[in-house]
Amino acid sequence: MLNLQKENLQVRQNWKFSSSNKTRGFLYLVFLFSTGIIFAQSEIEKDSLWTKGGTINVLFNQANFGEWLGGGTNSFNGIVNLDYELHRLEEKWDWTTTFDASLGFSKTESSNFYKKTVDHFELNSVLIRKKTNPWSFSTSTNIKSQWVAGYEFSEGSTGEEIKNKTTAFFSPLYARIGVGITYKKTRSFSLQIEPVTARLIYVGSQFTDNLATGETFFGVAPNEQTRFEMGLSIAAQGKWPLFPNVILNNKINLISNYLKEFKNFDLDYTMGIDMKINNFMSAQFELQLLYDDNAIAKIQTRQVFGVSFGFSI
Repeated sequence: MLNLQKENLQVRQNWKFSSSNKTRGFLYLVFLFSTGIIFAQSEIEKDSLWTKGGTINVLFNQANFGEWLGGGTNSFNGIVNLDYELHRLEEKWDWTTTFDASLGFSKTESSNFYKKTVDHFELNSVLIRKKTNPWSFSTSTNIKSQWVAGYEFSEGSTGEEIKNKTTAFFSPLYARIGVGITYKKTRSFSLQIEPVTARLIYVGSQFTDNLATGETFFGVAPNEQTRFEMGLSIAAQGKWPLFPNVILNNKINLISNYLKEFKNFDLDYTMGIDMKINNFMSAQFELQLLYDDNAIAKIQTRQVFGVSFGFSI
């Protein structure tokens, strides 16, 4: 008997792009089972005050088994990551806006449902009034939420898998604006300290209408849809080369609430490592730690690792 195994493991499609008024790129992807391709475009107008650029990464993981005595489950996984930065630098002003988004699903033959593996988007903008020293006055805004509904999965009384909706698009939604000072000597590192920061948490009424007295949904009380906080915000972003072709990215956000439990900080920390192996292969690793006791009084973790194969044009 002939044993056949088809297995395609972690092939990542990775486009890298930056745009200008003079150059535009169009990329058409064709893949069978799993293929990877890298698209690059880097022309920037020399006299422009704007700098634009970003990356799109697509990871596919598929495994198929046929008459395989060793056992195994057919499965498919896919993740799309998008990072984009828009930067304007003038004599007295420095404005940076970044957009970060991810969405991923997995499906196995043992389940009737597609299940999320990652889902978030975040828009962050920092405006700095430049001075002669690295410390300057600044203001920042931040919006983050998720793309699609989230579910908890469990086993029903007859053994079938059932799902229960726990989150939805814009539920929860975090919107923040703050005023303070920023330390920025180079583009590799910046630190914002904002003692006056307002944050609004929004959720859909479907999650709060039936809450019991004393319960909350991401901090929002029963029969309410919003929660307002005023507090202290500390944020830092850094990018450093560890070795040739290996870049370390770090991002951390801390925020407190003057109105309630000031000493309790919410934490959002992300570490990423980008490794260029050669002109055709690269690898990425990302670790995220999240703590928000309005959601759950535990540290939430997310980890992603992928290897890409492709080419640049």
